[in-house]
Amino acid sequence: MGKTFDVISPAPRDAWRQALAADRNALLSHTPEWLDTICAVGGFTDASRLYVWPSGRALVLPMVGKRVGGFTVAEDSLPEGWGFGGLVGADVTAAEVADVMADLVARKILRQHICPNCLQGDAWRAAVPAEAAGVATRNAHAIDLDGGIDAVWKRFSDNARRGIRKAEKQGLDVECDTTGRLLGEFDTLWQMSVRRWAAQRHEPVWLGWLRGRRLNPESRWKQMAERMPGGVAIWVARHQGEPVAATAILRGPNDHYTRGAMHKDLAGPTRANFLLHWLAIQDACKRGAGWYQMGQSGPASDPVARFKENFGARAYVFPELQLDMVPAGVTAFPRTAAQWVLDMSRRRHKDAA
Repeated sequence: MGKTFDVISPAPRDAWRQALAADRNALLSHTPEWLDTICAVGGFTDASRLYVWPSGRALVLPMVGKRVGGFTVAEDSLPEGWGFGGLVGADVTAAEVADVMADLVARKILRQHICPNCLQGDAWRAAVPAEAAGVATRNAHAIDLDGGIDAVWKRFSDNARRGIRKAEKQGLDVECDTTGRLLGEFDTLWQMSVRRWAAQRHEPVWLGWLRGRRLNPESRWKQMAERMPGGVAIWVARHQGEPVAATAILRGPNDHYTRGAMHKDLAGPTRANFLLHWLAIQDACKRGAGWYQMGQSGPASDPVARFKENFGARAYVFPELQLDMVPAGVTAFPRTAAQWVLDMSRRRHKDAA
């Protein structure tokens, strides 16, 4: 049985913008401008795909490719550290996801990776079996901003409201910038956080630093801010002139909290993180956003997940997919080797401690 839909790649921008306008859950990372930024900053090529069914229904899959020797060897929707990808359009169904997956499986690409919008998780989970090879189950939290600022406030936990009120009494100086001017302060706090996370994982600081630099290079954020005017908001809270906490928000049709960092010894007592999120949520409401996404989380017992749920955030389960043409053992080898190095580094770090 042949395909019942047509595919155009790269996706025409006019059709992409129509799909984007119809998608109530879309993020900055689903826009053509964001894809252009990924290509310019990360050295990728535009591999976006427009799917059109006989009914006239059209969906876009934002996707970028990596080429080696003139051949595309990998495609991502989207690359790690660049936000959610997946299909763009109104009310995506499991049947449409199944059609798209069939199209991707039939292609001759060594590796294809998809991390869809968590708010489309039900459609993707229904179409893609959890036990399928290359499928990882993820959790992400998002806050429904329906009803506006007052309604959202009422859905906060008592702990969140107490934290915000306490932070407001600490004399914190909070600043928001969309030009990249505050990236230096954010990066300083990020490096402090990297050292803390390395200690929690019992791994050497240099390993955490490499991971952080790969996912969060300051140069990338500077170029993002320059290429996406108003799209990257950096919020910084200072106490007595010293930065204590910072957040990075991607502002688009809906807002996406994508990075956070802090000086824990100062941020904890001042409850600065509660205030930063409250101010960013108010900003999203004022600009007409319907969602404030808070990014991927661990299980319900994870302290980060519990913190997000203080703001009324709900956990959404979705699959992250990787389609490989080469044998599973071959693709697993680099990850297995990297895990071995990581385990050995942690063991030595523990012994030294």
